Amino acid sequence: MPAFIHAIRKTEPRVPPILKRSWGALGERHVRVLIALSSGPQSVGQLSAQLGVTLSTASLLVGELSRVGFVIRTEDPDDRRRTIVDLAPVHSQEVGNFVAQRAAILRTALEQLEPKERTAFIKGLRAMVAALESFATGTSD
Repeated sequence: MPAFIHAIRKTEPRVPPILKRSWGALGERHVRVLIALSSGPQSVGQLSAQLGVTLSTASLLVGELSRVGFVIRTEDPDDRRRTIVDLAPVHSQEVGNFVAQRAAILRTALEQLEPKERTAFIKGLRAMVAALESFATGTSD
């Protein structure tokens, strides 16, 4: 387990050089927002839920990314109280390439397993996530 954790830490979401030049004062915590938005536009509330952060934290992160031009915010035409966030077109391909690169790591690992082993591996990962979330919220025994 220590080797696994060490390997994960070495490959934690690093900001690609082309994005880093524009990054300014922002940090690694914003990478999760960019990854979430790579699948398409979302409301700030959806981002908050997906990232497991408060609505105010999600809003803060979106505001910081918006100020440096990584995301665009628009009013939801169906509900003017909701803000829809999307990747800025100028950065969309760079972020997509970054996400694809990260996904390739998992794909490479899964390709080495037989179908039943993949199923068991994914089940184990889900159990680990549930246990970690339970521990983080203080609901574990």
